[in-house]
Amino acid sequence: MLKRWKGEKGAILVEASIYFPIVIFTVFSMIYFGMVKYQESILTFQVEKLAVMGGREVAYPGYEVFTSDGSLESSATDFKSGSDFSSGIEAYYEKHSEHLYREWKFQYEEKESSLTDTLSQMLSQRSFLTGVTSEAKVKIENIVIARKITVEATYGLRSPKFLNYVGVPLDLTLKTYVTQSASNPTELVRNIDLASDLIDFLLERFGVKDRVDSFLKKVEDIKDKIL
Repeated sequence: MLKRWKGEKGAILVEASIYFPIVIFTVFSMIYFGMVKYQESILTFQVEKLAVMGGREVAYPGYEVFTSDGSLESSATDFKSGSDFSSGIEAYYEKHSEHLYREWKFQYEEKESSLTDTLSQMLSQRSFLTGVTSEAKVKIENIVIARKITVEATYGLRSPKFLNYVGVPLDLTLKTYVTQSASNPTELVRNIDLASDLIDFLLERFGVKDRVDSFLKKVEDIKDKIL
């Protein structure tokens, strides 16, 4: 009986020496990849937040005056009921007037640089895992009737060496990007109305408004007959 017990004890030790390292390896791997997924969610949140904040600033120049600490990542950009923003309204319109009627210039290099610096600071200060490298990129496009802001971020991680034995690369790169529309409907209507008034003025100034109106009337009659 004693001999049999000693034999079972030896078998248990052999099995433990095989399975324990596998279990420990699996547990640590799951913990690490869970941390990576959490870091990925943080990265996505930061990019999405900056896209929303930057989209507001691009669509409404001067919007940053409503922030409490002068930075676009401030939560004060979300208007809350009961808050008094009267002091910032005048400052907003004053700053907004600096950009009035400048949409045709299509120059957003300064704003892109500012947003890129903000995202870079967010990546370095608000991360769960320490990254080896990080890169932020912000691009703003003007398509006349609207603007589009694209925010992209990459975050490099160094994997533990023991994961390399099962094919996991030592260098992992997390990447995410968000495209946000940045349109101002009120400003669009205002610009269209101004353009229409300018065209009417020029037509009257050169004495061809009646001819143009007559031509448009004929086109409208033809369209009604066809449709």
